[in-house]
Order: sequence, then structure tokens, then C-alpha cells
Amino acid sequence: MQNVIHLEFLFIVLGVALLPAGRARSLAASAAISSGLAVAGLRAGSVQPAATLPAGFLAVEGALLAIGGAVALSSALAAVRSARTQTSVGGSAAVAGGGLGVILSGWRYLVAAPAGGLLIAVIAIASLGSLLVAGARRVRAARPPDRPPSPPVGLAVVGAGALLAAASPSVGGVFLGCLLAGIGGWQISRPRATRNLPVAPTIVLLLLLPTWWLMATIAGPEGLAIGSLPDLPWSPAAERLLAPALLLAAWISSGLWPWHRQEPAALTAPVAALLLARVAIPAFPDGLDHWRALALPVVLLGLWHGVLTRRRAESVAALAWVGLVTATSEGQAGGALLLLAGVALELAERLPARATWGVSGLRTAAALVLGTGALLAMEGGLRTEVVYSVLAVAALVAGVGWQPSPQASTARAPTATAPSA
Repeated sequence: MQNVIHLEFLFIVLGVALLPAGRARSLAASAAISSGLAVAGLRAGSVQPAATLPAGFLAVEGALLAIGGAVALSSALAAVRSARTQTSVGGSAAVAGGGLGVILSGWRYLVAAPAGGLLIAVIAIASLGSLLVAGARRVRAARPPDRPPSPPVGLAVVGAGALLAAASPSVGGVFLGCLLAGIGGWQISRPRATRNLPVAPTIVLLLLLPTWWLMATIAGPEGLAIGSLPDLPWSPAAERLLAPALLLAAWISSGLWPWHRQEPAALTAPVAALLLARVAIPAFPDGLDHWRALALPVVLLGLWHGVLTRRRAESVAALAWVGLVTATSEGQAGGALLLLAGVALELAERLPARATWGVSGLRTAAALVLGTGALLAMEGGLRTEVVYSVLAVAALVAGVGWQPSPQASTARAPTATAPSA
């Protein structure tokens, strides 16, 4: 059943990608969030037959599926009533099919849920979602500046760092790759005339150098080969000391708040994720588990900042962090997909304007990858940190309020920080 609803959730996500900016897309995004949270909850709970589930769980799941399906159908109706193009017609058909499918597939949960609890859950979720959207629309954050032209040298340095971090057989190579990517990202982040001092790369260097020395000292003659990290004699004290150093270095390199002016999240966050995936997670799993409850609030600040300031790259990177820090296979897979989608969206922004079909196809594919990644990241989060995961979803709901009007979307060329997929 979860796989069926998952497919229908992706139809709604496809509708979000195809519909033009405006009310129809905002409704489709709301439907995707509601139905996606329901599917993530079912997957995280290793769902049993509906009759055996707790009444409260059934009420919440039924409410989320009902709201998701109803809002998706409303989105399709709004799209049909607006200006029609081939793309918008396809988007309305996709979101209508997904919404109807969500309702039909989730009918067993609606029927099994207690009527009173279901009604209370629908009212509570709809009211909270409306308040979040209305509140976000009242936040008058300054529009992020247009992206400056990226210097070829900076892009080359980021690319070299990414390759080194991904392919190096040793911890030192991964550290060097992360540092190179941070330096290149700092060069890209602003025009040379207004570029800040390289604070982020400097702090990353100051964190990674002593971390490498201490890891090498503990490893001794066995060395710091990536493949041997899980077998080295890391003590609990060493894990708790070294894990936060790597978390801090990765956080800074990812371009999350307050480092969003120093690093371009879309380009450097994947390299920071390699630092976690190739070094921190295999070497210090218990240390990461110890610090996760402190790391997630910081990540959520970055997510809320990215949403409320309309920085899409920062929002995607922060959501990927939610999945990565859970240290579950689902969360890590979701984080990887989110970062991949972020790179694809960044690439779409850099394609020539005349490549209309290429840009549209890349954005559509990225939206589907983004939806799948968000679903898996939330599944991992719900398995480990339910409250923080719900707060992450609340940020996404608030982001619906930032959908631009059709006039704004046509009056301004797309940038890396545009909220639309």
C-alpha cells in the first residue's frame, strides 16, 4: 500500500513541477507536503494492517491523506480555470490523478480511523497549515541578491575538491577535497569587489587539521584508509570529541545559515555530505548519535532561514542534512537524492535561456528526485527524531507562502534562489 501511495505522491510532485507559479502550484505543493508526510509516517512505522494500528495514528494518517487528496484536486481545478498551456494541462492532469489516487489508496485508513479523532485531526492540521502559510507571507525578508557570474577558477576548484573528496582512498584526501571545495565556493559566492574574508574556509581548515592529526595518532601504523575506518580503535571519548569537529566542518561547508554568504549551498553541500558519508558516519557512528539532538536544531535554523528568505539551495541542503544526520539508510539515501536534485536545479539555472526544453526536462526530473529524497529524509527523521522532523515539515509548509505570482515569475529571470522547482 505504501508503494502505491508513493507513486501517487510523485504524480502530485510532477504536477508541482509542471504547473506555472501561482495559486494552483501553491495548492499542489501543499498537497505534496501533506501526502508525503503521510507516506513517510506509514513507511517509518513499518505499517501493519489498518485494523491493528493505534486510533491516534490512524486519525492523523487519514487526515493527512484526505487533506492531501482534496487539496490536490483543488489545485487541478484552479489550474484548469487559469490560462491553459500544454505544460499546465499536463500538470493539472498529473496532480488530479495523484490526488484522486491518494484518496482511493488511503481510503482504508480513513474508514478505520475513529470519526471524532479524524475530524479533530483534519481541523488541527488544516488550521496549523493555514497559520504557517499566512505567517510566512507576512515575513518581509529582503529578496536575496541575484547570483553573480561564477568565476571559472572557482567552479574548477569546487569540482576538483568534489572529485578528491569522492575518490580519495584516505581521510587526508577527503579533508583536502572538502577544504578545496570550500575555497572555490567562497570565490563563487560573491563578486570579487564585495567578497568577504574567507572566514568559512579558514575555520574548516582549523577544524580539520587537528582532527586529522588526532585521528592519525589514534590509528597509528594502520593509517587512515577509508575502508579501515570502522575497524580502527576509536574509543567512546574519541568519538564524542571528533564527531562534532566533523559535523561543524561539514555544516560550515554546506552554506547553511549563518554561512550562506560564504558558501554556495547547491555546489558545496554535496562535498560536505561526502565528509560525513565517507569519514564521520563509518568512523564515529556513536559520536554522531550522541550529538544528533544538538545538531538538528542548528540544521532546522538553516532550513527555516532558507525558506523565509527564499533561498532554495539553502533549503534543499538543510533538508538533506535532516536525512543525513539521522544516520539511517533511508535518511542518508534521501539526503543524497536531495543534494543531487539541488545540483541538477543549479545546472538548469546555468543552461542557456534558448535551451527551453532541456531546462524544463532537467527541472522536471530534479523535482521528482527532490520529492523522493524529501520523502526518504522524512522517513529517516521520523524513525529517530519525530519532533524535529515535524518542525522541518512545518518549514516546508511555510515555504508554500512564498510561491511567486505569475507576473513576478515572468518578470524576473530564474535564479538559483527561486523557490520553484
